Amino acid sequence: MSVVEEKFSAKFESAASQPKNRGAYYQEEAAEKGMALVEAKFKDMKLYWLVDVEEDRIYSAKFFAYGGKVSVGICETLCGMVKGLTIAEACSLLGADIERALRDDPEIPAVPESKKLAFGNVPELLKIISENYTSAKALAAASQSIKESDVKPVSLKELTMQEQAWLNLSEEDQIQQIDIVLDEKIRPALMQDGGNVAVQEVVDGEKVIVQYQGACGSCGSSLGATLSFMEKILRENVYNDLQVVPNM
Repeated sequence: MSVVEEKFSAKFESAASQPKNRGAYYQEEAAEKGMALVEAKFKDMKLYWLVDVEEDRIYSAKFFAYGGKVSVGICETLCGMVKGLTIAEACSLLGADIERALRDDPEIPAVPESKKLAFGNVPELLKIISENYTSAKALAAASQSIKESDVKPVSLKELTMQEQAWLNLSEEDQIQQIDIVLDEKIRPALMQDGGNVAVQEVVDGEKVIVQYQGACGSCGSSLGATLSFMEKILRENVYNDLQVVPNM
């Protein structure tokens, strides 16, 4: 019985064996560049896009693929294709667009028939990117606002005094202090994208229970990067041991 050879196009082999876009971006890098970092993971593929929030245009794209060369080739090509596109343009791409871009001959598929299903991961990844972008954009705006203001480091003695003053406040006063910081540094960015956040209670002076509202409440990433950034800002401006917990 003969074995059918699985043939890939030369373009595909090059993309899979010599990827130029493999890697990751982190929130610190995005903040430094004044851009949004939007991520998406589906099955064995993960995307990291840096986006210019003024134009919603993709500045750079990286990926990790944890499967075989098919996943690497697809992610490498997708990342190369989306650079310079707007989020809307990039998220309109189909798996078939990636496959066609990898063909040596317009009439000959880039991958064997048995590997074509992997291109179905592309629209799933882009759907997640589209869903996560609103929150990522709001986070970028808030981060830029903080970057533009000078946050003066405090001494150990000052921290101790802050701790005593904070823990001596009533819960009502603690919520009021938190709301002041949220109003200045977090809520404006969230509200630009139809979202908001409400402080429901403060437990033992440390655990801040919040409820996401509007667009934020339906976005999965609002429980990730935005939550982490909010906690960072409250620790810097209110009390160093605060923990922000979403009301599920």
